Amino acid sequence: MSENKNYENEFQSVIEAAFRASADVGEEVNQILKEGRDHPLTPEEAAELLRKVINVLKTSAAIREDEKTIGALQGNVEEVVQRILQAERPSVVYSNNGAKKLQILARNGIDVAPVQPRPCFHGRDVPMMSGFVKTTDINLWDKNERLDIHLNQFQHKFGRKPTPMELLDIMLSKLELAGVSETDQFEIVDLARSIAVNGVQKPPILALDGTPLDGNRRIAACHYILNSEEFDAAQKQRVEYLFVWQLTEHTTADERDAVVVALNFESDCKQPWPEYVKARKVYDEWQSILSVQPTTPGPKKQAQLKRALSMKFALGPDTAVVNRYLKMVDWAIDFEDHQINTRDRDEYTVKHRADKEFQYFDELSKGTKPGSVAYSLTQDEAFKHLTFDLLFEDKFKNWKQIRALRYIYDNDEARDILKKALAEPDVEEAEEFVDQACSTAHLKKAENRSVGANTRIEVFVKWLEELPISAFRDVISKQNLRRIVSAFKLAEQQARAILEEEPLTSQTSES
Repeated sequence: MSENKNYENEFQSVIEAAFRASADVGEEVNQILKEGRDHPLTPEEAAELLRKVINVLKTSAAIREDEKTIGALQGNVEEVVQRILQAERPSVVYSNNGAKKLQILARNGIDVAPVQPRPCFHGRDVPMMSGFVKTTDINLWDKNERLDIHLNQFQHKFGRKPTPMELLDIMLSKLELAGVSETDQFEIVDLARSIAVNGVQKPPILALDGTPLDGNRRIAACHYILNSEEFDAAQKQRVEYLFVWQLTEHTTADERDAVVVALNFESDCKQPWPEYVKARKVYDEWQSILSVQPTTPGPKKQAQLKRALSMKFALGPDTAVVNRYLKMVDWAIDFEDHQINTRDRDEYTVKHRADKEFQYFDELSKGTKPGSVAYSLTQDEAFKHLTFDLLFEDKFKNWKQIRALRYIYDNDEARDILKKALAEPDVEEAEEFVDQACSTAHLKKAENRSVGANTRIEVFVKWLEELPISAFRDVISKQNLRRIVSAFKLAEQQARAILEEEPLTSQTSES
């Protein structure tokens, strides 16, 4: 009925214009549009009526030799029709009792209609209507329990409720609030990148007044897309209107509560893809991209290709995740190859293990310079395979032990302890051996640092003694001069304290 009311308003404007041309034309147009005022029309039916009207006006203008009207209508029939049909509709209306209603619209050939079959929430069948709403007409819910702490904190700090834009900033972690240090706490940016590629897959559910009972994050993500330069025009257009479900005028408070409880307390039992599976898909796609390149792409070209790959999988314009996945899968493939072809293990048992331990490959892949885990493993094939076997046997407790491998690989004692861990059938006992190997390597590292101290001091003192005095003024920065003074003061305190503990005879003989 509201859609028909909108057309009636538009038709009335056309009728008034026709009467200004002449009473006869006005009456003829009035009769043509009477159907549109008396009966609900589809957009197609309304367009057909408007075409008839415009043809009448063109004929009348030609008879009256009204050049201005002829020029305005010449060749622009469809443009005029569409301009009238697409005129901005009021999104919010009020009933006789003052109740607010956010109107849902027909769009892209999809009419406003009841949701069928009727959805069930927390054991209740709740009638709903489906249709489109302009995203910018939906304000985020300022009573959302997900934001309860943030909203109370804002009220306490500012003495008022947040505006719709401030509420969006809270969800994007852009509004500074004490105790909130996490960037993008509600993961709106990642969700926005997914929606930009795939659209909103699950309709948000709105109350009659437009309050989002479900889908606050999806709506926030769409707002983010519309206001971010990260997304192109097509992606922005994809979220300009949202397909939603809306409660009806007859929805009871119990039914509304059932919707909120079902969608926020009951699990949908959805299980996300394991990172191993996602990384393998990205890796396989990257190999396909490389296979069609005429030559091996250089660094700049690779960066462009990886950015496109990252956008394709809704990972954003930053290629960090793609690079991480590619490195992790390279190590996973190496692990699988060793277990299947060298250890003769079942292929699928190995793949399941790679899936389960996949996060460890992130630590194994870090670093290309001496002193890093990846460098240490690539320098010694036997040590790398020992690590792979321990990983397969589930004998690493945490990522800290993986990081300690860089100290173990050139320490024979620690490596022998790792071999004991591999041979130990009891997993808990084996984990203790791994801990022991890490401790042994760390102690050796600390010992090396201590032993090397004398040599480092001798080299520094010799360099300092040979440094021209003018260098303190002309070469060394003031910041470094302050650091030298501070370090010397600390060293002097420690050195004097130790030297004063020596026997007097020792000090005398030295003098």
